[in-house]
Amino acid sequence: MNQHDLGLAIVGLGFMGRRYARFVSAIEGIRLAGVHDIDHALARAVVDEHGGAVYPDLDALARSPDVAGVIVCTPEDRHLEPALATLAAGKPLLIEKPIAHSLAAAHAIEAAAARARVPVLVGHLLRFEPRWAGAWRRIAAGEIGNVVSVATRRIGTVGDQSVLRGRTTIPLYYGVHDLDVLRWFAGSEPTTIVARRRGGVVRAAGYDVDDLYVAIVTFANGVLGSAELGWHVPAPAAAAPTAGVLVIGDTGVIQIDQRATGLERWADGGLDPGVDAMFWAETYGIPGGALGLEIRHFAECARGRQEPAITLTDAIEALRLSLAMEASATKGTIIDLTTFGRS
Repeated sequence: MNQHDLGLAIVGLGFMGRRYARFVSAIEGIRLAGVHDIDHALARAVVDEHGGAVYPDLDALARSPDVAGVIVCTPEDRHLEPALATLAAGKPLLIEKPIAHSLAAAHAIEAAAARARVPVLVGHLLRFEPRWAGAWRRIAAGEIGNVVSVATRRIGTVGDQSVLRGRTTIPLYYGVHDLDVLRWFAGSEPTTIVARRRGGVVRAAGYDVDDLYVAIVTFANGVLGSAELGWHVPAPAAAAPTAGVLVIGDTGVIQIDQRATGLERWADGGLDPGVDAMFWAETYGIPGGALGLEIRHFAECARGRQEPAITLTDAIEALRLSLAMEASATKGTIIDLTTFGRS
């Protein structure tokens, strides 16, 4: 690393923020310039390991001449303040998904980005995972003909709550991934959504969140999408294949089993579900996987060499669909997506 490397700062050093810090500090041509977190001891420990400076003040971090771009990894209900501070300073922004916890906050970020005229990338990681991006390229190239249906599934374990601790909902945590995938692969805008949910398993474990949501989405081009999302798989079955997508066209099919990476580790407890070869894998200390690609892409956007692969419209639509999913499940009604959340 040297002073000519692109300096990136990170706000929020939770599960994802620490992963970003590790990767930013190890990717060629960029460096960790600074961090901010409400836990000052944690912030100090991160810079001691990966470099950079601790900034107790958001505005000071965003306006520092050492910082060329900011990555926001706080919980989604705390995205707005650091995002606006970054954009007010005229700095490129990478913000973890979902873009915000509400459409009002998302549109405030969108308006600030328009004023700042700097790149804003929202971290929808599946769009940088080679299997999912490869599926989209083949769909867009017409290799399975006209898409008829897209079905996604993403069901985690009750153990997910050891990190989340009931702080968010299934639509905001998993829905922004899979509802974005439905719209991406359908190649059309959604018109209606209907969703149902159930609870019990996770609440019995002490967290006041639902177990499962199931949604059906219709699209303007006739594609029918479905999403089955939850975190109620019992611990002994944590390695079960419960995430992926099935896309059926009128001349072919594309399928992804997300858990099937070709790398497995078996031990006394059976198949280890935590072995990763796709999302934040490292080889000889070189960051790779979807997260490595996403960070490199953001750096190129910050340098003015590329445009964000995910638009703010994409990110806001993913949030709007997720909120509509929750509204449908709560009310027990079909939601008209041509009007829901439209100002």
